[in-house]
Amino acid sequence: MRATGRSGGLRVEPVVWSLGAVFAAVLPLVLPVPYHLSTAITALMFVALAVSFDLVVGRIGALSLCQPVFFGFGSYVAAILSTRHGWSFGATLAVAALAAVGVALAIGVPSFRLSLHAFAIATLGFATIAVLLAKNWVGLTGGPLCTTGVPAMTLFGVEVTSLSAQYYVVLGLAALTVAVAFGVSRSRLGLALTAVRDDPVLAAARGLSPTAFRLTAFGLSAALSATVGVFNAYFQSVVCPENLDMSYMTALLIMVFVGGRGSLRGVVSAALLFTVLPQLLHLAEEWRMVIYGLILLGVVIAVPDGLERAFQAAGRLRQPPPPPPPPAAAPPATREKAPR
Repeated sequence: MRATGRSGGLRVEPVVWSLGAVFAAVLPLVLPVPYHLSTAITALMFVALAVSFDLVVGRIGALSLCQPVFFGFGSYVAAILSTRHGWSFGATLAVAALAAVGVALAIGVPSFRLSLHAFAIATLGFATIAVLLAKNWVGLTGGPLCTTGVPAMTLFGVEVTSLSAQYYVVLGLAALTVAVAFGVSRSRLGLALTAVRDDPVLAAARGLSPTAFRLTAFGLSAALSATVGVFNAYFQSVVCPENLDMSYMTALLIMVFVGGRGSLRGVVSAALLFTVLPQLLHLAEEWRMVIYGLILLGVVIAVPDGLERAFQAAGRLRQPPPPPPPPAAAPPATREKAPR
């Protein structure tokens, strides 16, 4: 059965998502080279991080600059619980997600009382504090020496050690994140978030609490980011303060703004593009940040909608032209009455 639109033609977007899912499922069979698999794992991690970040930037219109805090927090929770207490991957995943929601509430409750412009500055302050704690709390995080010796992840009693198996684990996490974002966008929660984003005063007059819905999106984004951080700890087997570095924030800003805020397909496309392309071009790290900054500046000024505008333009080109309007009916002839 074909998915058709109002015009009766084939809808391309579901077909593209299906082909992308099939390609992702067979990628370890097509590209078994370790370097390519590692690049694919990193790309899927950034897909999940960018989509979860867009729940805040795109859905409620709040620019959070502390997203790497949740990613690094999940990594440290997994590293500490697994190395010092012998916890499994599933247990650390659940604890990190729940604890990240608590951290998001601790950050969001005071920060959302400010204007959205001041909210960005407040989250930047929390991110700076988190980096300082990770570097200086040596007894907990290891400081500059990092937390090392993270064991291999274990799922259902089986150790996941090969790159192919780790790829499928992060593929599941990325698919879960995309599914959650898609479900939110099509639910009543998504409509409420859109109403709060577009006109918080009118939303409050209709009985919607802007602060409550903003905290909901912020907490959900934090939980999803922390799960990616847990996987990163087991994948890298070491967690350092650099996991909270602002380079992650710069990359996420690039992916969300270039993809288009609030656009799931745009954010996923930009995350894949800006993870895989630098690896293929072998760009140096210092030049990569310069190029990323220039791209972000150009997109914000010239194309605020990012790749989403290109997708919409391509969709309009695929649609057949509307039928011409029917000819206007001639007015009925009126007979003039003869004078008496």
